[in-house]
Amino acid sequence: ISEPKLVRSMTGFGRADATTARGKIQVEIRTVNHRFFEISSRLPENLNIFEDKIRAEVAKKVKRGKVNLSLTYENPARSEPKLAINKPLANKYKGLLVDLRRSLRLTDEINFSQIIAFPGVIYVEESPRKEAEMWPCIRSALGRAIDGLIEMREKEGARLIADIAGRRKTILKCLTAIERRSKLALKEYRLHLLRKIKELSSGKINLDKGRIELEVALFAKSSDISEEITRLKAHLKSFGETITGQDEVGRKLDFISQELHREINTVGQKTSDYKIAQLAISIKGEVEKIREQIQNVE
Repeated sequence: ISEPKLVRSMTGFGRADATTARGKIQVEIRTVNHRFFEISSRLPENLNIFEDKIRAEVAKKVKRGKVNLSLTYENPARSEPKLAINKPLANKYKGLLVDLRRSLRLTDEINFSQIIAFPGVIYVEESPRKEAEMWPCIRSALGRAIDGLIEMREKEGARLIADIAGRRKTILKCLTAIERRSKLALKEYRLHLLRKIKELSSGKINLDKGRIELEVALFAKSSDISEEITRLKAHLKSFGETITGQDEVGRKLDFISQELHREINTVGQKTSDYKIAQLAISIKGEVEKIREQIQNVE
C-alpha cells in the first residue's frame, strides 16, 4: 500500500551547486502559481543542448505551476574562448542583403561590418562531445535543486492544508447549527402565523387548522434546505478524501469548493430565517477563503 502523497504548494525555491573538472555549475529553480505546468529556463549558450533534458527532469516531479530555472556555469580555465566564423550563414545574409538592395533599387554598398553584425556569424566554438560529458554533473545539481524545491512546496502545502482543514471543521459546525435551526424555524413560523392571525382578527375568527397546516406545509416546502445540507456534507467528505489522495489535488479541490459555494448560495436564497442566513454567510466566507488557498495547491 503506497503512502498518502503530501499536498504541495505551487510556490517554492531550490538551489544546488556542482563542481566539475571544467568549472562550477549552479542551478536555481523557483515556482509560482499557474493553472498548468509551464517552464522558462535561462542557460549559458553552450549548454542550451540540455534544455529538453532539463525540462523532462523537472516535469517528472513538478506537475503544476510556472517554473523559472536558471543555470550558471563558471569555468576559470576558459579565459580565451575559441571564436569561429559561420561562413555559410554569412553568405546567406549577404545574399539576402543583395536581393533586398536590388528590390528596393538602392545603390548602397554591402560591407563587412554589416554582415558580421548579424547573430551567429561569429560564435564561440565548443566541442559538443565535451559539453555532453557535463550532463551527469548538471543532472546531479538539478536533482538536488528540485528536491529542495519539493521540500519547500510540501512544507507550504502542509500549512495550506492545515488552514483548509480548520475551515472545513468550521463549516461542518455551522451546518450542524443550520440543521438544528431549520427544525426550530418551522415550529416558530407556525406559532408566529397563529399569533398574527389572532392579533389581526382580535380573536373573532375561528382558526381553520387545515388551512394553517397547509400554509405551514407550503412554507416548509419553499424553505426546505435538507437536500442542500446533504450535498454540502457529501462535498466536505469528498474534500477530506481528496486531500489524502495520491494524485495532484489542486484542480479537484477547486471544483469541490465551487460546488460548496453554489450549494451554500442556494441555502441563503431559500431561507427566510435570519439566524440561518447569518450562518450561511459565515460558511460562504470560509468557502471563499478556502478557494483562495486552493489557488496555490498543486
